[in-house]
Amino acid sequence: MCVPFGAFSATVFESQAMSEELLLLLIPTIAAVSLTPGMCMTLAFSLGLSIGYRRTLFMMLGELLGVTLVVSATTLLLTWLLALDAVYFQVLAIVGAAYLLWIAWQLWNTKEHFASGTKGVTLGPLALLALGFSTAVMNPKGWAFMIALLPGFISAERDLAPQLVVLLSVVVVSEFLSMSLYASGGRWLGRLLKDDHNLVIVNRLAAIMMLLVAGWVLL
Repeated sequence: MCVPFGAFSATVFESQAMSEELLLLLIPTIAAVSLTPGMCMTLAFSLGLSIGYRRTLFMMLGELLGVTLVVSATTLLLTWLLALDAVYFQVLAIVGAAYLLWIAWQLWNTKEHFASGTKGVTLGPLALLALGFSTAVMNPKGWAFMIALLPGFISAERDLAPQLVVLLSVVVVSEFLSMSLYASGGRWLGRLLKDDHNLVIVNRLAAIMMLLVAGWVLL
């Protein structure tokens, strides 16, 4: 069931899960990062070309389950640190901001090219599900990124459950839409991203969002 963004926003604000300012920063940040051609997006693109969008949905479901685990575990870890001593949380937030600045620098200056292997895949639904899940969970960069990013969006003054619901909603929806774009985009998306100029634009937009989030955390 589709819920209008206005209604969703009103529900979020009424429950005081997250301020409007944070939500307006969180959504474009996660969207920009999701659109960058990382491991999961490249996998979705390759599978979309080789086995079609419908079968790729199994991999996408596994990836979304993996991302849900990563975000939930990271949020619980950060909340535990915050409850233990706010100093630990603040130190981790500063380290995370530094890591985000490093990611921004990497994205701004990256020389990588978009790779899109299209070899035939004969995996069944469960294997595709496991492939997506393992790709999300076994990627240390994904864990490091969430640990760096989430301190800027978690507040000790608000209940954890509503905040986690908002974070998961934004991340899961952004990941699903981005993977759907890659998996169904076909050859035109491959041509678009193989153009170094277009890839630079995508990466630098993500870099700008990383800079904004790092600045928010440090301030």
